[in-house]
Amino acid sequence: MKTRNTILLLLLSFLFWQCGEEPKQEKKKRDYKEFQTLTVQPEEVQSTLNLTGRIVPLQKVDIIAEVQGTARNTGKNFEEGTSFRKGELLLSLDDSKFRYNLNAQKSQFTSALVNAMADVQLDYPNEFSKWNAFLQRIDVEKPLPGLPEASSQQLKNFLNNKNIYNLYYNIKSQEETLRDYRIYAPFSGSVTMAMIDVGDLVRPGTKLGEFIRTDVYEVKAAVTASEVAQFNIGQDVELYVRNIDQKVTAKIKRIGTSVDAGTQAVNIFLEVPGKDLKEGMYVEANFVKGSFNNALEVDKDLISRENRVYVIKDSTVVAKEIKVLQTRENKSVITGLDEGDQMITEKVTNPIAGIKAVPKA
Repeated sequence: MKTRNTILLLLLSFLFWQCGEEPKQEKKKRDYKEFQTLTVQPEEVQSTLNLTGRIVPLQKVDIIAEVQGTARNTGKNFEEGTSFRKGELLLSLDDSKFRYNLNAQKSQFTSALVNAMADVQLDYPNEFSKWNAFLQRIDVEKPLPGLPEASSQQLKNFLNNKNIYNLYYNIKSQEETLRDYRIYAPFSGSVTMAMIDVGDLVRPGTKLGEFIRTDVYEVKAAVTASEVAQFNIGQDVELYVRNIDQKVTAKIKRIGTSVDAGTQAVNIFLEVPGKDLKEGMYVEANFVKGSFNNALEVDKDLISRENRVYVIKDSTVVAKEIKVLQTRENKSVITGLDEGDQMITEKVTNPIAGIKAVPKA
């Protein structure tokens, strides 16, 4: 009986002790803030360069009408997606009225020159054969041949007086305008926008469409200011095209000379063959450029503007200075932490240095 009472007394004492300790543990838990942490283990981290960009045309032109006329059928429709070779006819406008007027001017010029030839033969016999040969070559359906050069100032004055030069150069100007009724492809490519149909009346200054070069494209990519020195003009870069799951080799053609104030990035421009590519496709490239020793890769959001991260040391949060070796997308490679450091991996918005803390279990 005595033994049973002793055991009961011991049990009651233990329970009372437990009840007395519980508030102390709860108090300690309230005093120490818990954070998600990472036990630091520095290692060798590869130094990689990342490029991302979008495919844009190397050459893109707006097709603008310079004359007035009705759009004619050229045998090949000017429509989005239609391809043309360099020098192939893109568009044609009805030039009949303009052509008739030009031919009439050529006839007037021919008549004026015929009337002048009698005086040329009489007063400038040495010049007659040259000017007569020019006269015989004139065909109102063809461009005027090159005007002979007058060998004396007296002959020039005479021809000016007969209005020969004025008529001639006015016709040559109109011949250049006649060319504008036909629009040819400036390079091999494709129509990306068509704003005209056969039979539409076109006025000067009207935008008719857009035309891009398709055998080669350009990629505009951004790299950090610290990485730009690792790129060189003429350097080959292998790009991955997401849309078609394909790799292509591009060549760096230009490197920007200014740093974007917002992103602290520098633009580089790459030329890439156009096979299977389309305007607007996204590309990316990742390639190794060495390695960093005793480094760690962390979320860049964990690094303060002063290049510090938070660690828990002796149950206290400490702001520890680090060195950023490289930043790529949302990650940064850093050094400066010791093995075993408990680095806080939660993003904080207010300073927490000095508070009591423990790692989350």
